[in-house]
Amino acid sequence: MGKPKKVKKSFNYTKDRRKEWDKAKKTPTIDCLQIRHAWDNKKSLSSNFEEMGLSSDPNKTLRIKAAKELLGPKDTAETASRKETKKGKKMHVVKELETEAALPQEKRLKLSEPDVAFCISMLEKYGDDYKAMARDEENYYQDTPKQIARKIRVFRSIPQQYSAYLNSK
Repeated sequence: MGKPKKVKKSFNYTKDRRKEWDKAKKTPTIDCLQIRHAWDNKKSLSSNFEEMGLSSDPNKTLRIKAAKELLGPKDTAETASRKETKKGKKMHVVKELETEAALPQEKRLKLSEPDVAFCISMLEKYGDDYKAMARDEENYYQDTPKQIARKIRVFRSIPQQYSAYLNSK
């Protein structure tokens, strides 16, 4: 057996290590608009989140009890004092996030071009006869009648692609 080769480390003269260190120290940009406006750069991450009423560590906030804690004696006075929740000063952030999360999102579903072509050809040949579609030569992937029906249902639910098919008819 051969011996492993020793790799000689060489210094990279093209990199500026000071600039890399400075880039790493900079705080990242916050994508969430509500949190970005309420953020205070003079405070730490955990204190900022606590002030907004958010959790920086969900494992501490929603702690799962161990088996010993579940089976052991219950101290009602001690658990009541632990359950005191701290309300943040900037609670408007949580409310804005909740309203944004409650908004319905638009569907961004699109079928691929080969699937659209398959659905169009099957609809033109057979209409709604899915068993005949399953036996067709164009059914390369050997889809079952239910799979073809599901694919055509998805095709009909996409207004852009289905309306283009109806207009071409």
